[in-house]
Amino acid sequence: MNEIIFAPATAVGLAAISIIRVSGKGCKKILRDMINGNIPKERVISLRSFYNPKKMTLIDKCIVCWVPKNSSFTGEDSFEIHCHGGTAVMNSFFDALLTFKNVRLAEQGEFSKRSIINGKMNLIDAEAVNDLINAETEQQMFLALKQINKSLAIPIKKWRKLLIKSMSHIEANIDFSDEEDVAEKNIYNKYLLKLEKEMQQMLINSREYKYIKEGISIVLTGKPNAGKSSLFNSIIKSNKSIVTDVPGTTRDVIESKININGYPVTFVDTAGIDKTNNKIEKEGIKRAKEQIKKANIVLNIIDSSNYSDVEINQKHWNVFNKVDKIYKNKEDFIKPKTFFRVSAKSGKGIENLIKAISEHITSRTENIRNANYFYSSFRQRKELEDTSEYLKHAIIEKDDEIKAEYLRLANKSLGRMLGQADIEEVLGEIFSSFCIGK
Repeated sequence: MNEIIFAPATAVGLAAISIIRVSGKGCKKILRDMINGNIPKERVISLRSFYNPKKMTLIDKCIVCWVPKNSSFTGEDSFEIHCHGGTAVMNSFFDALLTFKNVRLAEQGEFSKRSIINGKMNLIDAEAVNDLINAETEQQMFLALKQINKSLAIPIKKWRKLLIKSMSHIEANIDFSDEEDVAEKNIYNKYLLKLEKEMQQMLINSREYKYIKEGISIVLTGKPNAGKSSLFNSIIKSNKSIVTDVPGTTRDVIESKININGYPVTFVDTAGIDKTNNKIEKEGIKRAKEQIKKANIVLNIIDSSNYSDVEINQKHWNVFNKVDKIYKNKEDFIKPKTFFRVSAKSGKGIENLIKAISEHITSRTENIRNANYFYSSFRQRKELEDTSEYLKHAIIEKDDEIKAEYLRLANKSLGRMLGQADIEEVLGEIFSSFCIGK
């Protein structure tokens, strides 16, 4: 925290403008030396000439914004250089910055980490910003923005107040149990029951967050030559899988991610599952079965001339392929709500299949999309589950001192969610996924 850090805040490479962010105690002197003049007015864009202070050579004439610690993102003195893009210019700025004592390149997420440590933001908000940066689809962006605007930190802060209020009652009972004006011993349980109920509801509402944030996996399986690879190529609109008339052409796992109405969906083409003595085909079948276990949805692709391979369970969807070839005059031989009929060759029925997938994801994510507050990471879920468990023990515990300890553990767990406890242990792992300039 005593070091001055810097990093590009934009992607490295040829560009019209690149941004370099600098933060830390003492960076005011660095800016003054690099522009060889007075510090610009705070939070006002200014045009300045930048020099390498050791060589006194001009680096660039560009824009700079000076932000003192009270107004900065990190809670430290900082400035941003908006220079001309390009490798040579960026490298020249980096070389100049590294000539100063106590200056180094920032680690991943270190600006956000310092912001949390200095009380400028909480950990949940930082995670939401990172999710927004990494969003690839509209629904991922929606989820991140909703977390930013209606952060989970809001109910957590309220819950911590309820915990503290309950703990105050317990401490009063422990310290002044002989006083007549002390509140009834179990009055605080009503606060704990209310808190635990709200927490359980949030756990229920948020459990499908992965469908939006990480997407779902849909595996295509079935007998060899049922048309899995042809259908896979038709869905992703690319000839990614090799298609031939020879059974067992696909022997490895082939993946492709597409956007379906704002949801990230990964389709997985696999080897046909059948009896074989071929060593390579056996390995392909083994990998196919592994993918099926992990999948959210399994599309069981069936040649329309064969009914024997139908699967009846919620995870497996039966997709009858090649219907244009065999069932031209039997459009209603399958109930659309139960099974699907498609033609990978002509594209017939694929739109209905994609629509059904979209409706399935939408229905599974309805709670989280409509919830005011929700968790959006495994870390947050784990802390909520731990807190809920501590509360359950506290509610049924008769001994006040043990009850108070459970509440302290619950409060500590909520504090970790906000980045207010065990800070170094928690933040090190989380910010390893952030970009360097954030």
